[in-house]
Amino acid sequence: MADTQLIKDKLDVVQFIGEYLPLKKAGIYYKACCPFHKEKSPSFMIHPEKQFWHCFGCGKGGDIFSFVQEMEGLDFPEALKLLADRAGVKLENVRSEINKSQKNRIMELNERAASFWHQLMLELPVGKPALEYLTRRKLSLDTIKEWKVGYAPEQWDLLTKYFLKKGVSIDDLLAGGLTIKKEGSQSNGFDRFRGRIMFPISDPHGNVVGFTGRQLVENKEAGGKYMNSPQTPVYDKSRVLYGIHLAKTAIKEKDLAVLVEGQMDVITCHQAGMKNVVAASGTALTPEQTQLIKRYTSNVAVAFDADSAGISAAKRGIGVALAAGLNVKVIILPEDAGKDADECINKNVAVWYKAVADAVEVMDWFFRVVTAGKVLSNPKDKQVVADELLPLIGVIPYAVERDFWLKRLADMLGTEISTLKEDLVRLSRRPVEAAKTIAPATVVAAPVVPVEKDKVEKLIELVVLWLARYPALFGSTVPQLFEPAFLSSCFAPLYELWKKQYNVSASGTPDIAEWSKVVGEVEWATITLRAEWEFEEASPDKAKILLKDLAVQIKDEWIRKRRHELQQEIVWAEQAKDMEKLTKLVKEFQNLNV
Repeated sequence: MADTQLIKDKLDVVQFIGEYLPLKKAGIYYKACCPFHKEKSPSFMIHPEKQFWHCFGCGKGGDIFSFVQEMEGLDFPEALKLLADRAGVKLENVRSEINKSQKNRIMELNERAASFWHQLMLELPVGKPALEYLTRRKLSLDTIKEWKVGYAPEQWDLLTKYFLKKGVSIDDLLAGGLTIKKEGSQSNGFDRFRGRIMFPISDPHGNVVGFTGRQLVENKEAGGKYMNSPQTPVYDKSRVLYGIHLAKTAIKEKDLAVLVEGQMDVITCHQAGMKNVVAASGTALTPEQTQLIKRYTSNVAVAFDADSAGISAAKRGIGVALAAGLNVKVIILPEDAGKDADECINKNVAVWYKAVADAVEVMDWFFRVVTAGKVLSNPKDKQVVADELLPLIGVIPYAVERDFWLKRLADMLGTEISTLKEDLVRLSRRPVEAAKTIAPATVVAAPVVPVEKDKVEKLIELVVLWLARYPALFGSTVPQLFEPAFLSSCFAPLYELWKKQYNVSASGTPDIAEWSKVVGEVEWATITLRAEWEFEEASPDKAKILLKDLAVQIKDEWIRKRRHELQQEIVWAEQAKDMEKLTKLVKEFQNLNV
């Protein structure tokens, strides 16, 4: 498809994937830990010239389209729209294909709804009270425009009628959560958001996926003070972070994500110059949100209300962050600085910046909070402290760090670390209670089990990889190779080419371009990627020694394997009384030498 190739030509796969993963240069390639399975050493490689990626741990790979589909959980039309928008490519030729995706239609409706409410607030008298409210909250007009904050008037079906007149399907309006229709009603339904200041919620790519509406005038009969979009095909509140599309670059640059509670906290922070700030929008941090943060950093500083509800939410969210391996700090505001980031900045922006800079390690903070008011000589208080802290220590995924905090707790309580470990086991058997306090364990996908290759195939594959890494060793290696082993392998065509090139060139200088034609360009690019991944630290001298040793191993292993096969075939020939075949097999067996 011409449009997809145009998109690939305009977008660099390294730059694009680099927005999701911290990439490191590896020769002419790039590597990272794979986002699709759990690993400590990088096995995810990118080939800049061929514009594709491959993971040698889980086996997944492909181009920029397959990456964004895997990473974002999109089907092809959705990935096509996302990348086309990113590349600035108009897709008139495949517009019908894109429009088949309800997700794309809903995101487009959300974008139009955000613009509708935004322009209404800025330009019409009905929006003036909302604009005045935001101005009193010290938001500048530029900030309001940047975040596309709008106002949904207190009218029953203003937005719904507007869209229906534009030819929008009522089914899409209902599916996107913009319109509500009572069961059995013959009407077209009514607007979900009315009399509310509207904060669009975007995904990391800037697509509007949902909304939070704040009542301009509090009215308990009209629902809560804040109302979010319902679960839709594009909006899941556990998977989004408010402000991530405008914060992701700063998060990478600062190597820190500042997590606050609400939309106004985020917007005020950005207006004050702190751009690496996002919010979980009224929910405790979820495993999906931690994975989103980990695309850009492993460090999080968390601010939350210091009341009991805030601390309880912090335990749940921070437990999730710790289980994901994030380094977490807690932002503590002085008593008279305000209850949240928004209030603090409007009182004294310098106090907020200092509080972020002075954020304390999360476990230090938890130890301080949990032991406050406790008498640690009292056995009951000791047990309360242990029951509060052990579940949080238990989710730390790193054994050395976990043991450090266990030892600190043991010293504080005057008990043995082995006793605390017993308690940790006891608490882990209380999933219902533990779930209220800490994150559930991260689910690890079952590993991909590849088809097992025999030893000869593995050894031959290593030769190919080494020569892909150091083709200059071709001339000294090819004469040593045991021909029967290579001709019986999947690399037989490549071996035939090697022989031809060796015989033609007295110096044994290979034409690498021909190798890729024989193997296949994508297959050869994958081989060169794997060679870089496996042998990045190896020197040419080491490669020369190993290739010589591999040549010997291949011959010995192939002969051993062939002798075993011949023994079986001889038995079968004897049982079948096939004397001609038996004579031939025995002769071949005798001619084999180890």
